[in-house]
Amino acid sequence: MSLRVLVVDDEKLARVSTVELLVGAGHEAEGHETPFTALAALEQAAWDLVLSDVRMPTMDGIELLREINRRGITVSTILMTAYGTIENAVRAMREGAVDYLLKPFTFDELDVRLKRLEGELRTRRELASLRRAVGTLDRSGSLVGSSPAMQRVFDLIAKAAPTESNVLIVGETGTGKELTARAIHLRSLRSAGPFVPVACGAIPKDLAESELFGHEQGAFTGATRRRMGRVEMAQRGTLFLDDVDDLPLDIQVKLLRVIQERKFERVGGEQTHAVDLRIVAATKVDLESWVRKGRFREDLFFRLNVLPILLPPLRERREDILPIALHFLAQYSNERGTPPKSISVDAANRLQTYDWPGNVRELRHAIEHAMALSRAAEIQVEDLPASVRPVDATSVLSLSLENIEKLDLRGLLEGAERQCILWALKRAEGNQAAAAERLGLARTTLQNRIRQLRIR
Repeated sequence: MSLRVLVVDDEKLARVSTVELLVGAGHEAEGHETPFTALAALEQAAWDLVLSDVRMPTMDGIELLREINRRGITVSTILMTAYGTIENAVRAMREGAVDYLLKPFTFDELDVRLKRLEGELRTRRELASLRRAVGTLDRSGSLVGSSPAMQRVFDLIAKAAPTESNVLIVGETGTGKELTARAIHLRSLRSAGPFVPVACGAIPKDLAESELFGHEQGAFTGATRRRMGRVEMAQRGTLFLDDVDDLPLDIQVKLLRVIQERKFERVGGEQTHAVDLRIVAATKVDLESWVRKGRFREDLFFRLNVLPILLPPLRERREDILPIALHFLAQYSNERGTPPKSISVDAANRLQTYDWPGNVRELRHAIEHAMALSRAAEIQVEDLPASVRPVDATSVLSLSLENIEKLDLRGLLEGAERQCILWALKRAEGNQAAAAERLGLARTTLQNRIRQLRIR
């Protein structure tokens, strides 16, 4: 991605050389000697970045930044400052500058900031595009996703729905197995019939048979009246068995008979009942390995696994994270009758880089948590749950100095730096450019530190 950059510096050599470096790196750049001509250029066309010196004779960089904000011009600003004016750079950050550079600087140092800005602009544009598209999403709670992995899932749902074959949905907790089952039911020839979900893992083992097949009055202590089971409730519809792996083996035998013969008896009853239903099952485990271990019946597995659908975890389809988050934001706004909120670039980046062990369910809870805490029109990183927010550096580097009388500060800092670099290299699988990006450093700076710290 190339950026459109205005370079504002009264020193001709610095201005011209910076413009040449930017153009050489593939960006569009234009130099201005004074802030006044730069402001005119900003009024006439859209620019991504203003790279301005702080000390200039007619209007300094901070005053330029204030004037840009006063005129309502949307552009990012990076200020360049000499070592003696670092306090101005800090003040400029408070005024809204996205970053600053200490003169003299290398192009690698500037390039790190440009790449960061490219990422932010890309995310901002993606968010704007997604906000425009979110109004077309189905608000009924159906699956959301445009990634290749989810397109394959949608294709399988479309193919499986019109058939009468049993379906086995495999996926981690929170990946949307029940939503997938409902989508199959709604698109099937049985859509007019009931959809009956059964959370197999939540049923006490001694009540599993009664829950599924019902019971007659007096069948056991507490059975004061006849009760219809979930199998019977699903007549002419779909029975969804969530966490089917949690069913006891003796119940698996009786479920197999329902599949094969479409018949069952209530607990304590002698009459055989016929049933017309379709079974969609779901599991979070590898049922084939459970079959080999004798924990799940092989014949039942083959009967259920006629049309398998594998749901990918959220970390394997990161391009779907923001659309899903915006979908949930729109849902909650509609439910509460409040204006829809947007997501800040920092919060969006955090959502996309977090691994989501709880998958879509965890993401939904995170958005609900943020909606409850946020008082602004935009969700910020601090509104997200603590488990999702980035690790606080103070907690990473916390020290216990209570009983320490003396320490080697330089050695301590070098040791901490070594650990951070090793962590980044490990996460980046040895790729130094990727590791430098994780640490917010230029690649050459990281390479220098690796050599100086003798990291192999």
